[in-house]
Amino acid sequence: MKTYPTKFFGSNMQGAPQISEDSAQGQVAALLKAVLVDGFGSLAPDSIVFDAESSLAKATFSSGHSYVNDSVLLFEGVIPSDYNGEHRVISITSTEVYFELDDGVSPIDATVTGSVKVAPLGWSISYSDANNEVIIFTSAGDLGNVHFRIDNSAYDGWSGNYARLCKVSMVENVTDIDTYDEIYSHCWPATARYSSKNWNLVGDNRIFYYMMQYGAKDNFGGFVVGYIDSLKAGDRYHFIMNHVENTNVSDSGFGRWDQSNSSNYDYYTFLAKNHSSAQNRIARKYHQLEGVDTWMKLGMSNNGGDTMPLPNPVNNGFYINTQKQMVMESDSSFRGYMPLLVEPLSEYSSLHGKTLDNLPELEGSKYVFFNTTKDHGSDISECLMGFDISTQEG
Repeated sequence: MKTYPTKFFGSNMQGAPQISEDSAQGQVAALLKAVLVDGFGSLAPDSIVFDAESSLAKATFSSGHSYVNDSVLLFEGVIPSDYNGEHRVISITSTEVYFELDDGVSPIDATVTGSVKVAPLGWSISYSDANNEVIIFTSAGDLGNVHFRIDNSAYDGWSGNYARLCKVSMVENVTDIDTYDEIYSHCWPATARYSSKNWNLVGDNRIFYYMMQYGAKDNFGGFVVGYIDSLKAGDRYHFIMNHVENTNVSDSGFGRWDQSNSSNYDYYTFLAKNHSSAQNRIARKYHQLEGVDTWMKLGMSNNGGDTMPLPNPVNNGFYINTQKQMVMESDSSFRGYMPLLVEPLSEYSSLHGKTLDNLPELEGSKYVFFNTTKDHGSDISECLMGFDISTQEG
């Protein structure tokens, strides 16, 4: 049975969790729980049939749906069972979803007894509180010792005059939701205050990239959590995280979330920026001794989009750097690679939320693109980031 390890998600999808304007706690934790573990947007199709013209299966929802092209859906409880499992959406209408079938599946109409939902990434929950506002997430497989903990409750200091924050941590030696060794802790935005309230997320069962709109400037801050591809055999601490600059929710120097014309937007991040370690942490250095370190990714110029004009004047081309981006520690040690990332070499903001496949010289490829801020402070213009979602297994 095919699976699609790398998936993308967004606030525009069927049944997607939403992040509201102000101070409702638990929203980011609920979003991550849905995307990483549970899936979301469950519907019961009226029928599933084989469409001979397209050689695809077709699920019909007479009341409509908001599933998205190139996303991955999870079918459950369908007869024959060959229709169950993960399938990539190939095309949609307002009431229909056309999706791939596994090789060798007999093209017969299905008996609809089950449901369809947006498939999750395959992480698990090690522990959570009663309200699912504090959750410890664990990536799939025995990749290392580190877990991701989010405290999206109304903890002391989370809500102030200018910001709404939740606490994020790298932890180990976990025995319950409140008993663990903290490796490093900082903050993420907890609401979409003053913004258009959209979000996007791309990842697999070891790492995810979360891009969220917040602040009156209405840009996407970019965040990453999970394991990189390490060069070190037996590495147990190649787990990375980034965060906003300041934990003081009442500090106007942190950047006024309510102002769209300030020169100070320190509440955004450097995720798209190359050669910068600001606000980036890795659980331990390559030698595995205790002590958190910084990391940076290397790429083409300050960010890939600075490399060449669009289109390239020589041949009217749009180019993507598909080489793995290197991850460097504070002493310039080369620790490994950033999973899933590709690097657009020109700014092309209209590709936000779109996919490209079978590009010239990249047959079989499939990439999705999202905008996020490339800096903070006075230069927070958004930068296009690309992600390879081509991988399928089985």
